Amino acid sequence: MSEAKVREVSRHSGSVQHSKNATRSAGATHTGYKREQNEDAYWAAEDKGIWVVADGLGGHHAGELASKTVVEEIQKSAETDRHYERALQKAHALLLGDEQTTANMGSTAVVVAEEGDYFHIYWVGDSRAYLWVPGESNGKLTQLTSDHSYVQMLMDSGAINSEEAAIHPNRHVITRCIGGSTNPKLEVDRVSYRWAAGQRLLICSDGLSSEVPAELIAQVLAENSDIHRATELLIAAALDAGGKDNVTVQVINAPATARPFSPTNPISGSNPTNSTYKKYSPLALLLAVALIAAAAYGLSFLL
Repeated sequence: MSEAKVREVSRHSGSVQHSKNATRSAGATHTGYKREQNEDAYWAAEDKGIWVVADGLGGHHAGELASKTVVEEIQKSAETDRHYERALQKAHALLLGDEQTTANMGSTAVVVAEEGDYFHIYWVGDSRAYLWVPGESNGKLTQLTSDHSYVQMLMDSGAINSEEAAIHPNRHVITRCIGGSTNPKLEVDRVSYRWAAGQRLLICSDGLSSEVPAELIAQVLAENSDIHRATELLIAAALDAGGKDNVTVQVINAPATARPFSPTNPISGSNPTNSTYKKYSPLALLLAVALIAAAAYGLSFLL
């Protein structure tokens, strides 16, 4: 990737956000080449051990307001109870109750929250969290979240494989978001893991994950110890792929106090606490297809 491309990203990606005295994390966002405005939002407070990426939907100012609402509720929670699942549910309630809210106004979200040697990930929709661990070649990149999307349901049912999912015409249709529906209850998924030395977390909107292959993401993380440069190069890779969507990334290094890394056990922690990874029955899949088809004629959650 050329230096000119990195400089272009630096000029046009908007402000690169840092928490006070940030040494372990960096974030960046870019509108992309096809969208008129950036409906993504992100925030970090390294001193509190909290990072969030939100991807708004709804067009015009609706998506921008939705993602901003998500970030604001996470910020409030970071200062008070640190109950981030409840914060996302509060954002959902606010968006549903806002008089300006339209049926298609909503946001995805992925949140990383540290607690001692552990980190917790909360998410809704198809914004993702990845764990990168050092190793041979470009190390190992593992997706820690599972998309709340139509193609993920097809993959879980065995109807399609990952290669087919990457080109599926409905790959941007999500099945769960904050706001964007009349459902008063929001289900938030969570996983928890323990940090190990040398690890990195990447959280991002689908403007990165849908456009840049995992192999290239791993290469960027492996070849760039400077996390600010890594974020710029990841944004640049999404733009090189066409820049068809807003793209936002945050890269987080393991804390200095993290336990020694073990190549034989690169990921340890709890299993998902919700039903994100369950296999879908044919009946459930049929109902989901009907739901998605109905939404397509009304609003549908298309990012």
